Amino acid sequence: MPHKLSLVIPGLCGPLPEFDGMETSTVPLLDLLKQFRKEKTSATDYSSQLAALFGLKIEEPFPYAALTLLAHDREPADHCWIHADPVSLQADMDRAILSDSQMLHIQQHEAEKFVNELNAHFAVDDISVLMADKNNWFIRLNECGLKTTPLAAAVGRNINHLLPTGEAAADWKRLLNEIQMLLHMSEVNQGREDRGVAPVNSLWLWGEGVLPQRGKTSVTHVYTDDAVTTGIAKLNQIKHSVLTDPIVLADAMRNDGHSLVVLKQLDGPCNYGDTSAWLDEMLELVADWLKPLIETAKSLDADVNIYPCNGVRYHFSNNNKFNISKLMFWKKDRFQDHVDTQ
Repeated sequence: MPHKLSLVIPGLCGPLPEFDGMETSTVPLLDLLKQFRKEKTSATDYSSQLAALFGLKIEEPFPYAALTLLAHDREPADHCWIHADPVSLQADMDRAILSDSQMLHIQQHEAEKFVNELNAHFAVDDISVLMADKNNWFIRLNECGLKTTPLAAAVGRNINHLLPTGEAAADWKRLLNEIQMLLHMSEVNQGREDRGVAPVNSLWLWGEGVLPQRGKTSVTHVYTDDAVTTGIAKLNQIKHSVLTDPIVLADAMRNDGHSLVVLKQLDGPCNYGDTSAWLDEMLELVADWLKPLIETAKSLDADVNIYPCNGVRYHFSNNNKFNISKLMFWKKDRFQDHVDTQ
């Protein structure tokens, strides 16, 4: 059987705040998508797309925290875990705008000092922050009584209406106020401000849940730098590798199997609504990854699916070549026919 290649690319089709005048700049992406048949799917975001591809039966919310812990070789057991990630909140008129840790460039020793200070302060409350790495911090909950907003949906936005809700929300809002005061007084933040970098002045609670049951899937190898996908691969006992270059995938496509590749370069620019950064990353992604992979797939008769995580699948197979009328239809396509707006 021909190899199956699934490319999961959140942000490939936006959403973007605007794209007027971008038609010429997006020709490389349009030329690539012209080779695919566009179909609707039921998965409308990143987490539901992963659940569908890996056969996971997950009720909302998606357990990002437990899966990320598993990716870092931490055993979540059957406990409820939640991300408590370091962020920066900046006041803007009557709003608070959030920047995530990827924008803060937190150093390892800073993260360790922050976590030690938090744990010393909250030891009396039997609350402990577990640091998997400098950007991913976690808290074990007695029960999943919070309803939260994923970090990706909060970055660059006014968070006043995105704070936790649910039965335990009032208690956690009080604790978050304490956390913000503690971080404000931290010597680490004083040092960061002296260097002219944004302070780490809050934690963002999100991704609560318990580890799901193993799913049923045809995926045989996962290639990703994403912790959540790595966690799912470990859960399903699927071989997994970090992303290196397309040559590795070209070799894999010469054999039977189903390779799943996660490319998240476009996710950040979409979350922050940065069209210029999205365009730069898109052109690099098409040139360095998508074009080489698609050309190899064609030569090896591989079956290819691209998932932008927006309710659409782009499918290509040499066994289903397009006729002239289909190609003429694609020539009339515009970038606006494929991208979502915020």
